[in-house]
Amino acid sequence: MVHSKLMAWIILALFSSAVYGQTDNRSSFFIGYETMEMAMNKFQNFAGEVGYRFNDRDQIRLMVGEVKLTERHLSSSWEAAAVEGENVEGYFRIYELYYDRFFGKRKNFYYSGSIAYVRDQYEHLLTSDKLDSQTATAGFAIGYKKENLFGIKHLYLNASMPFRYYFNDIPETQWGDTKIVEHKFVNNIWLFIGYHF
Repeated sequence: MVHSKLMAWIILALFSSAVYGQTDNRSSFFIGYETMEMAMNKFQNFAGEVGYRFNDRDQIRLMVGEVKLTERHLSSSWEAAAVEGENVEGYFRIYELYYDRFFGKRKNFYYSGSIAYVRDQYEHLLTSDKLDSQTATAGFAIGYKKENLFGIKHLYLNASMPFRYYFNDIPETQWGDTKIVEHKFVNNIWLFIGYHF
């Protein structure tokens, strides 16, 4: 139910971007709150971004995430798909630096290079099994940024799909009937709502 409403809202936001015209291309600082990962994990802790758009083609941003991961989210095949089975919760910490390059007529779409520090923690709720992994990552992303969302000046939406390579991977790990899926090449979707100054 929550996911259906969230997906409907995302589609509405993306559709509105076609209606309300072109991106404001002036240089600006921006700050945003990540809504997708947070919604899927009951808004536990925080995830967001801060950055600077230099011109209509280039921006840099830092994504920071400290998210308590629910059992449902980790085992969902269309969300995290990180765990096969039940009774595992986790904690996800990420500091990811992106350099984005916009392209196309309106300069809404972009591709990125990224580096990050990631910490993944998993804990079995019925046993003493725990996993704590820290790694540097390198990767890329594709994304879409719409400024002046819904015609509201300075409001923006940033949808980003990063793909990252774990230098210190998490091997497939079996805890009884539950399996932690291998983390070597990991992707996810961020959806930020924010304000550019």
